[in-house]
Amino acid sequence: DRKILYRSPVHFTPLLHDTLVDGDKIRTLIDEAYKNAGITPEQVDTGAVIITGETSRKENAKAVLDALSEYAGDFVVATAGPALESVLAAQGAGAVAWSAETGNTVFHMDIGGGTANLALIENGKILCTDCLNVGGRLIKIENGRICYISPVLADLCSLSVGDTATAHALRSVAEMLTQALEMAAGLREPTPLLDILRTAELGKQPPCAVKNAVISFSGGVADCIDTDHPDFAFGDIGPILGRAIRNSRLCQGQYRLGTETIRAT
Repeated sequence: DRKILYRSPVHFTPLLHDTLVDGDKIRTLIDEAYKNAGITPEQVDTGAVIITGETSRKENAKAVLDALSEYAGDFVVATAGPALESVLAAQGAGAVAWSAETGNTVFHMDIGGGTANLALIENGKILCTDCLNVGGRLIKIENGRICYISPVLADLCSLSVGDTATAHALRSVAEMLTQALEMAAGLREPTPLLDILRTAELGKQPPCAVKNAVISFSGGVADCIDTDHPDFAFGDIGPILGRAIRNSRLCQGQYRLGTETIRAT
């Protein structure tokens, strides 16, 4: 059985810079969560530390995992690759259970900060997974200017760090990323863009063969699909990407948001 005792607030992953996670700040966040939950580490017998998405690619990700694993007894410590993360998201968002209950074929998309983890589900069984470098924090904005552009966009857009952030310029990037999601879902003829944005960890495996599936969404960007937020409410392109998805072929047929969105993984 499962009983939820406490849910922490959602935090952006603290970074020392673009390639290093700030382990000390993460430990502080975990300390605060224990205190707010009214639980001491000594009371916890077992648990899991799982690092996902863009953060798993940082240089010191494994060191951060090892440090956090000391918080309690028997912890599972893992860096989730794109295939495992796709499975976690599809399960956590309720997409697998919904497919089993309804008999619907579901193509689930967990769209986070840097990656979109994809899973094709039929009668409650995950048939295949995929992952694209599509996410709300591929471009970050601070004080009205672009302060970060992910290397995966280097050859795909003409924007530069320091440029004034305008909704018009960033909308074109969001629409391009959305087109890649449409291709992955079998709703648009694939172009080289799909291969360019597929994560390198997947190698040369073919994308999922999706037909007549209900599209399901989770991840932070899912919260921006049916809810309007100001363009730069979170210092990134998440709200703009969410609107691009809502206006795309992905949402023209039947679609659903997960029972968990940002917390699905």
